[in-house]
Amino acid sequence: MGGSLEALRRKRSLIRLQYSGSSILNYTYEAGAFKLPTWLQVPPELQDSHDKLHKAAIGALAGMHSLMALREQRYSAMCPETMGLIYHVHANSMKRLLEWKEDWNPVDCTLAPSPKIPRDAVKFCVDAMSYSGFTANYVNAVQEFIRGPYHLYREKKTQIEYLAARLMSNNTYYMEWHRWWKSTFVVEMCKWEMCIEGLVIPTWEEIIDEVYLLIVDRVEDADELASSFYVSSPKSVTPL
Repeated sequence: MGGSLEALRRKRSLIRLQYSGSSILNYTYEAGAFKLPTWLQVPPELQDSHDKLHKAAIGALAGMHSLMALREQRYSAMCPETMGLIYHVHANSMKRLLEWKEDWNPVDCTLAPSPKIPRDAVKFCVDAMSYSGFTANYVNAVQEFIRGPYHLYREKKTQIEYLAARLMSNNTYYMEWHRWWKSTFVVEMCKWEMCIEGLVIPTWEEIIDEVYLLIVDRVEDADELASSFYVSSPKSVTPL
């Protein structure tokens, strides 16, 4: 089992690289970087376009936050909500598994490792069809976001560059605006735009492997648990 476990860990490491996009939850909104500085002199039409772009960017940020919050539910979604109490037991067990820390204070190397989760404290019930339904709805939500708020933001961002060039290309203030646009605004936007890669959701096989390794590392008698996951009556619900 040791060899196969190490092979699984290597596989998971490669998959983590695949999903290594930054999370929007780690991005800190800086209003000043989104708004046109008051010291820049621009035509009213360009000011109005900047205000609309700012509003579109906030809408895209909010949409990305909502999607990431939905994505965080993927572990609970491995069990059908229709299972009632069993679902809540599974969801609470996943929460405890994910929140476990190896050390209470990793900075202090003198502390002993945290005790693993007792075997009887967690129970899991997983269903491929349940997760498939969740991922289908999630992917649809991501596509709607890209076609809607994110597309609107990108469109406004592209339009404003052409508008500034048309209105100010012969204006001495154009270079000041362009310098701010490239060095401040675009740089700040890239910080959260790149987070769209973090919206990718794992496949059923990938999340099963991930949870299995979490159990091995964080639960007592992990081998026994892996072979005796909580199985309920419906045939569609199977042990991990």
